[in-house]
Amino acid sequence: MRRVSKHGTLLVTVSAGLAACSQDQRTDLTSLEVVDSLYVTPGTRVPFSGPVFRDFSPGSGQVQLEGGLRGGVFDGEFVAYHPNGRIRYMGSFRNGQRCGPWTEHADSTEPKSVFEEVIREVETLALYPACDAEEEER
Repeated sequence: MRRVSKHGTLLVTVSAGLAACSQDQRTDLTSLEVVDSLYVTPGTRVPFSGPVFRDFSPGSGQVQLEGGLRGGVFDGEFVAYHPNGRIRYMGSFRNGQRCGPWTEHADSTEPKSVFEEVIREVETLALYPACDAEEEER
């Protein structure tokens, strides 16, 4: 039997708490302003950085997209959903530009077979220039 020290337990507890808090710390994209193609904090006009989301309709809890902004542009993992919850787009941004592999225009219906699922994955795959390895490590 493996023993976990008090410090190990605390680390796990703190990590779980931070993960839960990070979900709550997301900013609704509709609460930001767009100025010169940058998402900015209203009033201050400072380019926004942090996790964001947008619901299909305000307050519905049905997420349409989620990702992150850095300096007012999308940066990091990004996912957009169909109304039924299936992924529509998924990939990464670096400095507002798509990078690496992306799923694009994915179908909202459930595939009828494994073969159909593989065909759909191939048909929706797009490859953009590689994400900067230095940026990946942050």
